[in-house]
Amino acid sequence: MRLRRPRKCMSIQNVTIVTFICLFLLSLVTIEKLVLNNWQSSITKETAGMSEKMNHDTIEKVNSFFRVPVTANELGKKLIENKTINFIDEKSRNSFFLGILNSYEKEIYSFVYASVDGEYYGALRNKKGELELIKNNDETGGESLHYAVNADLTAGALIQNTGSFDPRLQEWYQAAKTERGPSFSPVYKDLIVNDLAVSVSCPVYDEEGKLMGVLGAHILLSDIGDYLKNEAAGSNGYVSVIEVGTRYLIANSMGEENYTIARGGALKRNTINGLSLPAAKNSYEKYLKSHEEEFALKIGDADWYANVQKYRKTGLDWVIISVIPGSLLTAELNRNIGVSAELAVIAGILSIGIFSLIIRRLYKPINGLLAIAENISAGNLGQRVEIVRNDEIGRISNVFNRLADNLLDMVKHLECIVEMRTRELNKANEILKESQSQLQLILDTAAEAIFGTDLNGCCTFCNKSCLRLLGYAKPEELLGIDMWSALGCGGQSGEASLNGKQFFADFLSSDKAGGEKTGVLKRADGTCFDAEYRALPQLREGEHVGYVITFADITERKKGEEKIRFLSYHDPLTELVNRRCFEQEMKQADTQQNHPVSLIFLDLNGLKLINDTFGHTAGDEFIVKVAKVLKNNCREGDVAARIGGDEFTVLLPRTSREEAEVIAAGIKNQIAGEKVNMVSCSVAVGIATKIKHWQKIERILETAENEMYKEKSISSINFGIHAINGIITSLHMKSPWEKMHSEEVSKLCEKIGTAMELPETEIKKLRDGAYLHDIGKITLSESILEKTPEQLTEVESEMMRQHPAIGYRILNLSQETLDLANGVYGHHECWDGSGYPKGLKGEEIPLISRILSVAEAYERILNREKDRKAGMEKALQAISMASGQKYDPAIAELFISIMVEDK
Repeated sequence: MRLRRPRKCMSIQNVTIVTFICLFLLSLVTIEKLVLNNWQSSITKETAGMSEKMNHDTIEKVNSFFRVPVTANELGKKLIENKTINFIDEKSRNSFFLGILNSYEKEIYSFVYASVDGEYYGALRNKKGELELIKNNDETGGESLHYAVNADLTAGALIQNTGSFDPRLQEWYQAAKTERGPSFSPVYKDLIVNDLAVSVSCPVYDEEGKLMGVLGAHILLSDIGDYLKNEAAGSNGYVSVIEVGTRYLIANSMGEENYTIARGGALKRNTINGLSLPAAKNSYEKYLKSHEEEFALKIGDADWYANVQKYRKTGLDWVIISVIPGSLLTAELNRNIGVSAELAVIAGILSIGIFSLIIRRLYKPINGLLAIAENISAGNLGQRVEIVRNDEIGRISNVFNRLADNLLDMVKHLECIVEMRTRELNKANEILKESQSQLQLILDTAAEAIFGTDLNGCCTFCNKSCLRLLGYAKPEELLGIDMWSALGCGGQSGEASLNGKQFFADFLSSDKAGGEKTGVLKRADGTCFDAEYRALPQLREGEHVGYVITFADITERKKGEEKIRFLSYHDPLTELVNRRCFEQEMKQADTQQNHPVSLIFLDLNGLKLINDTFGHTAGDEFIVKVAKVLKNNCREGDVAARIGGDEFTVLLPRTSREEAEVIAAGIKNQIAGEKVNMVSCSVAVGIATKIKHWQKIERILETAENEMYKEKSISSINFGIHAINGIITSLHMKSPWEKMHSEEVSKLCEKIGTAMELPETEIKKLRDGAYLHDIGKITLSESILEKTPEQLTEVESEMMRQHPAIGYRILNLSQETLDLANGVYGHHECWDGSGYPKGLKGEEIPLISRILSVAEAYERILNREKDRKAGMEKALQAISMASGQKYDPAIAELFISIMVEDK
């Protein structure tokens, strides 16, 4: 059949083209107008939103800076209040402070603790990023010393001495004490790292609510400035943080200095008035007047958008100002308008041309083609379209013909099509299996153990971690079995076992299904372990089909919890029960069947002396030895406890006063047989017994304590002189040269005292003081004692200079040596005031010290020379030359005359 060509119908084509052009132009103009209006109206909102977001991000960052020190303080507070940290143990103390700094390496540069007694410990990160330890206590003489850190967390070489320092006078200490909670100090310049800093402090209280001390975490504000630069750079805006009232700069994104250092080292804080960006200052001024937080500014020909937010915390009152130039988005708008106009014109021309071409091609006679198409669509697949020319109609005709052929082929080859669909289905099944394998791989790589069950508790799947924790070799050993029967452990380890029926009943009735629970699970070999598990319902198309259970072995965690529980009721040094546990044991023992109940109260004599003289390690040795004696003397049912630094108690149920006295005497005798660095151990003991039921056990303990204090007032007198004799003996055993030096100086001082016609009592004091004048050297090692002054390092020299002060503290412990203490303390003072430790001058120096100075100098020079005669002349010449400078001229002249006569 040949198709007849219809005549052209130009009117429809032209009308369609004209209509399209008109509608296109109208739509283009309308859309462009709406877009421009929307862009113009939203530019202010967008810019203001950017400014507000900058402020919000800045506040979040500042909060994150302060959140770290607050968290560190809270952690330290809990550890101290729970007595987990032992400040007597240097390693424990150092580990605590260094651990905090290592945990928060970038956020905190210094972490310290100041006690109510003025002791000051901590650690800091210096300018080089190295860690230093800080110590300030009686041992350091009230001066803050900075030490390097050894590998075993002990203090290494002395780095610097920052002088006398009382942390209780610092603002951060006073603020925490006043607020009774976390507080922030005003901004200040840190002397160590030369930067603005803020201290976040937190008070620490004991069980009775009494202040023990204050923790302080110190952070640098330069990190806030670095963050502001990065944040503002991303948005082409500017941010500054201002202190309210003072207008001081805290931080800014312009890279300008927040403070300057004068030549004398004084800190000069810069204010917002000094910023090179006027928009920041003008925004702050407008905020102060209007109290608006979001507004627009015009400075010259430039538009600016500002957002101001308050930032307040206890001790801090800041505002954060963000400004963004209006030209930032206006320039982009203008560029987009130009590009949009050009693209619209090009798109219009192309659209009109293409549309016209399509219209010309489509509006050709197609009636004949439509008739053939209707026949084919009716099912007459044998009819074909006659192709009269190779144009659009011809190609469409060709398509229809091919379509009919394809339909015939599909009908004839239906089995082939089914086979093809089957292959596709198999491929889909392979993909599904691959997905299942991928899911199993994900499960197997999970660290947490996972298995699933149906509603009856039978295992449907499990991962490798589950097999490993339960001790099974392959999944087939678990699949299909009743998991609750397999895992039930019969309530071992004091925990309820995981019972299937009971667990499901609890789970379905719980308001918090899926919450973490603990129990005891059984392994394949029959052993059990503590586990923490979580169960969630498994749903398929909304229907409950089973459970997914995840669990983990918490055996080690339970051990840790047990250790913490042990430490909360025991003294970590001696492993005796602590005060809290002892008070509970005492109340539990206060029953009729336990009467009479006796209490022994013990106090260590001379613990402070041993700590000050030999260090806290020796003091700890003393404490441990006493604890060991108490353990050895405790019977079944008795309770020994360490209730204070040097205080111990023993609870003796069903024990009379006479029996308690026998036990106490045995304890005292055994302790007296122990020694720490040649110092005999000694304790003061008090005993009290509850006989009547109406007596309060707490009053019995107070009575025992009072009895102890009565004995201590007597025993401490004898202990002091025995301890001093033990210390000087220990020193002379370490260095025989020091013994010879003490004896020679004592003889020389006696000669000088006799020549000065001093009373016999003064001569005896002079002789005894000379013998004990170097007792403070007991703290020095043998290697230091063997060196001459020229061979000592700077640190060793500083340690040597401490021996007069140490000797002063030792001699003050006994009434018999109390009058010698001042003379020993000043025996290195000089007549012209250049000596140490106080720099006394002239007759401010005690007489015994002036005599000791001359005699000691003579003896040291004399005994270093092989030729005694040459040594005597050299020593007398040295004393003569230093007369009036180092030595009292009168005593020096008298001594020279005495020695010349004795030649």
